[in-house]
Amino acid sequence: MITYKIIHHIPGRIRIEVPAIKNLSMSGLLQISKQLSTISIPEGIKDIRPNPLSGSVVITYEHGKIDIIKYIKDMSSSIEIQKFAGGRD
Repeated sequence: MITYKIIHHIPGRIRIEVPAIKNLSMSGLLQISKQLSTISIPEGIKDIRPNPLSGSVVITYEHGKIDIIKYIKDMSSSIEIQKFAGGRD
């Protein structure tokens, strides 16, 4: 399970701190992308932007179409990041 902390949330946009993605190597980012490509993104999610330099993820979504907190909890339990952590490539 990935640990995270909600940093900022307004309806339609949420920013979460995900320490496990901070400073991921390029190969680690590619592995995460492969995992994410196998998971269908539900209706209501507009954009997911990870930032490995800051260790955060911004999700924009359609308020009222998705329970964003439940989505984040589900995602945090289905993605493995720790094994990809390491230095920059």
